[in-house]
Amino acid sequence: MYKRFKKQFSEIKSEVLGLNESQNNVFDSVLAPVFFVLLNRFFDLNIAIIGTGFLVVLTIIYRVLRKDDLKFAFIGVVGTIVALLIARFQGSASGFFLPGIIRDLSIALIGFVSILIRRPFTIYSSQYFRKWPMEWYLLPSVKPAYNQVAILWVTFLSLKGGLQILFFNNPEILAIIKLSTSNQTTLILLIISYFLGLRKLKNLKGPSVEEFKNNVSPPWKGQERGF
Repeated sequence: MYKRFKKQFSEIKSEVLGLNESQNNVFDSVLAPVFFVLLNRFFDLNIAIIGTGFLVVLTIIYRVLRKDDLKFAFIGVVGTIVALLIARFQGSASGFFLPGIIRDLSIALIGFVSILIRRPFTIYSSQYFRKWPMEWYLLPSVKPAYNQVAILWVTFLSLKGGLQILFFNNPEILAIIKLSTSNQTTLILLIISYFLGLRKLKNLKGPSVEEFKNNVSPPWKGQERGF
């Protein structure tokens, strides 16, 4: 049983890593926030902003020299620059974390509304990556699985955003929250979502994507891989 679970976990992790293309971009999720808070702790806000800005430049140069894919790195760099500007205008180190808080709570709100109107946002995120027929996602024997995963993500993002608001005046705690909910935590949650989603689809006994496309009559084998 353990070997079977380990094999399944490895398969799920491999597929999730393939979808989560930005998971190796740790700059905006870990390095920049920690570096910024440390500088602000031992010096002042202006030095923290200048030092982190210099780190941004070094990161760009490093990635260019390595000929890395700059698409996701560019998004992270732009996010860091915006965070630095907000911190400067606000005059507080906590302002650096404001874009992330707004992003998390906005997604949580959108997700909550999507659940209320019975169009869970996880359907659209999956469809964006998978390119599967929207009609399949909306089947009564499929949609509840995506609704379940949507509830999981809304809960996670709401708790994360709520904690950051609660400790907004303490940038050190904000950095800890950022660090503890970085890419690796997100990856774990993606794997859990994938596992729970597939299990729910199995219990719903609906058709797989291929069975749906080919108009296969029941009983169906069901979705065995991919969510």
